[in-house]
Amino acid sequence: MWFPDQSGIATFGRPGMAVLASHLQAGKQPDIHVLMIEDDSSIAEMYRLQLEHDGYRVSVATTGEIAFSTLTGTTPDLVLLDLLLPDRSGFEVLSLLNERFPNHPPVVILSNYGEPSMIDRGRALGAIEYLVKSRVTPAEISEQIPGWVDVGRRGQKES
Repeated sequence: MWFPDQSGIATFGRPGMAVLASHLQAGKQPDIHVLMIEDDSSIAEMYRLQLEHDGYRVSVATTGEIAFSTLTGTTPDLVLLDLLLPDRSGFEVLSLLNERFPNHPPVVILSNYGEPSMIDRGRALGAIEYLVKSRVTPAEISEQIPGWVDVGRRGQKES
């Protein structure tokens, strides 16, 4: 299990394994809201803890339908999307986001699947990034959020 601590060191299960967690408070844009669409509660909790530790507001939706309900009530600044969900695929969620919410926030796919065809499909559907969970840490995701949000805000201004 992984938990950020107050000193900024994130510890992973085994003693002695630690990585420096990012501290973005000084230069980070305030009040960024992230919607994480993830059905695995341990993964969702790990990311929620890191992102909240770094100053983000986080909502977690465990199904595509809950995500759509969340998006109807609030507009997050970024969506982190898993592909394997209990009610539909993440690709279907992204396709429906494009239909139902044409000006939806930027979407970053965060999946266990790293096949080139899946990456291509995610990007073709409009994901601004496709990351494989085993190749990134929550701290690395957290560091990239302001840039992804900026890309989304610039894109909406051009529309």
